[in-house]
Amino acid sequence: MNQETLVSRFTDIEIRVLNILRENARASVSEIAERLGMSRVTVYRTLKSLINKGVKFTVDVPEDSPRAFVITKEPHADLGNCYKLVDGRYMVIVRARDFNELVTIIDRLRDRDEVYIALRPVSRQLVSVGLVCDYCGGTITVPIIYRRGRRTYYLCCETCLRELKKKISRSNKNKAGAP
Repeated sequence: MNQETLVSRFTDIEIRVLNILRENARASVSEIAERLGMSRVTVYRTLKSLINKGVKFTVDVPEDSPRAFVITKEPHADLGNCYKLVDGRYMVIVRARDFNELVTIIDRLRDRDEVYIALRPVSRQLVSVGLVCDYCGGTITVPIIYRRGRRTYYLCCETCLRELKKKISRSNKNKAGAP
């Protein structure tokens, strides 16, 4: 019985494209074309050819994979879900297949302020937490941020800001007058 075996060989261009994607899996067609000095159409056709040959460009990350909550100065939406925080910084939720990959990704973030690593989710239940005013305890829709020394206050309105400043001023006068 004669069986045929299909052997796919990669062209020189396909190998060069794969090498670029190995360095940066998120490289765009335009970036690859620029680096290789060829047109975007050629790169697009090369990618289609690779897909037809069975090359997979996606990675399945299990739900219980480790993740990091990284506070950064700039947005990094290319790494995962990215949220702008009230204080102007960003929280990036980075997921990886394993702990080593997670550490490698975090190490590349030069503008990180804080990193919190979670090894697995505890619960799938989402809890909605609203921002509350540091003066009156009311719900904040558009925060007013007041920084004093190392402390940051979040307030719901100008009245609470004014009253908080008065309270802090009185507190400082009392401390200064105390023996």
